[in-house]
Amino acid sequence: MTTLPEPSPLTPLLHARLEAAHLCPDTGLLALTFYLGRKLLLAAGLGPHVAGLGFLPRLPRARATAAHPLVAAMRAHLLDRRLRSILLQDGALHLDFDPPDDALPPARLSLRVGRRGQAQVASPAGALVTWPLDPDPEHAPPRDGVDPTRWIDSTEALERHGAAMVETSDARSLELLRAGLLRAAKAKLKAIERRADAVRQDLARLQDAPRLQKIGRLLIAQAHKIPKGQTRASLDDWEEGGPLEVTLAPDKPPKSQAETFFQKARRLQRGAAVMEKRLADTEHAWETLLPLVDAITAAPADPAALDALAERARQAGVSPAEIDAASHGKTSRQQEKLRRPYHAFRDALGRTILVGRGGKDNDELITRHARPHDLWLHAKNIHGAHVIVPLDKGQNCPAELLVDAATLAAHFSDARGENACEVSYVERRHVRKPRKSAPGAVTFDREKILTVRVEPERLARLLASKQEA
Repeated sequence: MTTLPEPSPLTPLLHARLEAAHLCPDTGLLALTFYLGRKLLLAAGLGPHVAGLGFLPRLPRARATAAHPLVAAMRAHLLDRRLRSILLQDGALHLDFDPPDDALPPARLSLRVGRRGQAQVASPAGALVTWPLDPDPEHAPPRDGVDPTRWIDSTEALERHGAAMVETSDARSLELLRAGLLRAAKAKLKAIERRADAVRQDLARLQDAPRLQKIGRLLIAQAHKIPKGQTRASLDDWEEGGPLEVTLAPDKPPKSQAETFFQKARRLQRGAAVMEKRLADTEHAWETLLPLVDAITAAPADPAALDALAERARQAGVSPAEIDAASHGKTSRQQEKLRRPYHAFRDALGRTILVGRGGKDNDELITRHARPHDLWLHAKNIHGAHVIVPLDKGQNCPAELLVDAATLAAHFSDARGENACEVSYVERRHVRKPRKSAPGAVTFDREKILTVRVEPERLARLLASKQEA
């Protein structure tokens, strides 16, 4: 291992304090902000899009958050430490930083620059964090990097190469942002179109209310003609003439089944206002997104323009996670893995309520996502979605949040459209999924019951708060 030759353009970094550490994972640009009387931005290009060493004129775009493992390691072990030495060995540049305790060895950042470069943080305790890692290291070519001394001729050479690296990195980041915005906006547009079609189908079923009312009236009037235990009946249609075929439940008397038809008709009629508002909101969202797709398609690769379009996309309901996934070209299978098994809604104070998407999704929601101390709700004795209210351990569910969650449990069940609905609720720890049971089937104990009166304004507010996945 050798030290840098003197004088070296990197010598001013010695004993400087590391103020910040950044990484652009998409391009492989790592940036370190040092301070010793003035700021110096040292950059290492780890590939695949940028390679080499340089001094940056500014920070790059598309920097990773502290959740990235390499960024987290640099901030944990190197931040606010002074650079003790700069060493060269086996084509790698090693930066040693003062440890928190003089009895410990220095923390080290090792950099192999190049198109297949690599960075590694070694903590004073010996823990290692390496990035990037090859998914199949046995068959991947070695990450041996390029001799870093080729970029250390002079300060001017480092500045020129640093400026070129940050421009290349930003250009690539803008390409990814534009592609991701376009894919995510188009995907959201298709999702909105599907939602609008579903609401239109619900509205079309409203036309069935008069027929259901007619069946109820005919069942009451002609109940004496229907033998007990029948599964079908042919009723005389006095209004239009001819027979009207009706499917019956053999274990219920005709008059009881007539009331069921009346209830279905009332449910459809009461749900009309909510569905019409939801359709209007959905069509408004579609009208907002369509010109955005056109604007992204025609936008130049300009930072200000694309940042403004990204903000418009977020305001239109395209989440940063969707943009990020689309930017990185996630395959349909990868996106399926990222798909959440629930819809997320917010109460008036921004608190989260999770509603299962369907049978198997309900199972995944309660077994993989809900915690034991969360609250579970379900329309009592009725087929419907499982609802979860995330709570802190030992926290009681606030009354208004409970009513909001129960309202959603009623709406996403066969009781949709009813004025009131009984909703069961217990802590998730008391809900069990029996082996080999049907999707969505559970058992539970310590049940509490809330009879929720469905308020159209409350329901409309909750449905409008839906967070897109």
